[in-house]
Amino acid sequence: MSNTSNKLLRSKQVAERLCISRTAIWYKINPKNKRYDPDFPKPFKVSTNVTAWLESEIETYINHLASKRQASQ
Repeated sequence: MSNTSNKLLRSKQVAERLCISRTAIWYKINPKNKRYDPDFPKPFKVSTNVTAWLESEIETYINHLASKRQASQ
């Protein structure tokens, strides 16, 4: 069994993991925004008023950022 989780994270939890604001998360997923990040995981609707991300995808994104940092050094 892998150590990655399929736990769902809400925007507040994602923001805490990345140490950014909740608003910055919405900027990252909006292709019309100058802060758009095509590598950022796409959220999905759980219900009408609930949007979430997979914890494993957020962890992969964090690892991607770390590997970009190491490659530039």
